[in-house]
Amino acid sequence: MSEVRRSVVSITDMSKMVGLSRQRFGQLVREGVFPPADHDERSGRPFYNAEKQQQCLLVRQTNTGINGQPLLFYSKRRDTGTKRATTKAATPKQDTTIIQQLSELGVNVTMKEVETATAALFPAGTSSIAHETVLKSLFLNFRRKNKTDKQG
Repeated sequence: MSEVRRSVVSITDMSKMVGLSRQRFGQLVREGVFPPADHDERSGRPFYNAEKQQQCLLVRQTNTGINGQPLLFYSKRRDTGTKRATTKAATPKQDTTIIQQLSELGVNVTMKEVETATAALFPAGTSSIAHETVLKSLFLNFRRKNKTDKQG
């Protein structure tokens, strides 16, 4: 949680200070948990002055709204410092299937060429991408490459 550092902040900044999304913060304002924003007289833009910022931070720290309503906030997920594997390596069977399917489409390539092209086209991996999408992208990639090879 942040402490009050500026005399006024936007709704977006206030929601970040209390560790909530702007949407959830707005819901809790409408429910009377957090105080409503003041509005600039000239522009009509909503803002939180230092006093209301302090109230919002107190609500978050005490788990009690300004309306007296007790509430629980979910804890923010913390980075444990370990990286999860975001991609799953394609199995040889999948590569063989793609090579077979590309061959049926008139594109003859090796396993190494498929692996290189797949890595270039899908740097984040293909585990969450439909097989048909991967096949189409590889087909277009190899077809485009073959056209430029024949021209040059």
